[in-house]
Amino acid sequence: MIAVTGSDSPATDPAPFGEPDPSGEAARVETPFPKRRDLRHSDKPYSPDDPDSNPTAEAAAAEAEPEPKDYGRAGRNLPAAIGMGLLIGGVVLASLIFLPISFLFIILVGIVAAMWELANALSRSGSLVSRVPTMVSAACMVVATFIGGREALWVTFAASAGAVMLFTMVERRKNAVKDVSLSLFALTYVGLMACFIVYLLTQPDGNFYVIIFLSAVVASDTGGYVFGVLWGKHPIAPRISPKKSWEGYLGSTVFAAVVATILAVTVVDAPFWTGLVIGAVIPAFATLGDFSESMIKRDLELKDMGTLLPGHGGVMDRLDSILPTAPVALVLFSVLPGYL
Repeated sequence: MIAVTGSDSPATDPAPFGEPDPSGEAARVETPFPKRRDLRHSDKPYSPDDPDSNPTAEAAAAEAEPEPKDYGRAGRNLPAAIGMGLLIGGVVLASLIFLPISFLFIILVGIVAAMWELANALSRSGSLVSRVPTMVSAACMVVATFIGGREALWVTFAASAGAVMLFTMVERRKNAVKDVSLSLFALTYVGLMACFIVYLLTQPDGNFYVIIFLSAVVASDTGGYVFGVLWGKHPIAPRISPKKSWEGYLGSTVFAAVVATILAVTVVDAPFWTGLVIGAVIPAFATLGDFSESMIKRDLELKDMGTLLPGHGGVMDRLDSILPTAPVALVLFSVLPGYL
């Protein structure tokens, strides 16, 4: 045994004949005597980032931040998700039944929050989304639609697009074309789609139509989640959203059809088969909405759009299937008997 007397003394016993002597390298290492791993009889190649062959990497990995909690196949904190979902659903349903005009304020709050989240997310692409102009414009479009209907909506939307371009021009941004394009996309994706829900609310018995529409979308999301967790094995588009399966889509259709049919017959006294049509069409566009946001988040390397809703992510993560489906629901209620 060789005693260690200084920095120039060997740190370990000499290596066997034919093996490289690590003593010279160990002398230059400032950290005292890290634990060695004997890889002489393994086929594993040396890697400086591999804790099995480099103890320094092992120490660094030990000091790293803990990984996010794994919720298993559920993929989320179920108690928080269920509690938050019941709270939001109860508030929305109560507002639509007892005081429909109060639902307008819920939309305003949700749209402003969603616009903020989307603007922040899109700004990760290197361009700058005009947050304040798009948020104010979206709120003005919602109010204009509630007061003046479709004509007021399109006038306000055109004026909002001009305001966004003027704002970008005044700031003299470097990537003006990209900035304006992303701002108008956010304004269309969130503001314009939400206005279709507001317009539906202004129709006679519109609050009941909004209830049917939102219930069908929520049932679609719930059925897709339940069937996907329990039996999902065949992804629809694994590169975009690996957890979306054909089994989940079947659950979305079944749940949405059942809920829409019950509400169609009991709430507005429409033919039962109209509920089946709504239950077949709504999940298709709700799933497309999910894929659209998943594609955006994957491109921006985001898991959620925000953190405002525990167990759900951000506001946009709950509106991703509602917003693109709103104009489709308006068309369905306009052409199916027993509705508009």
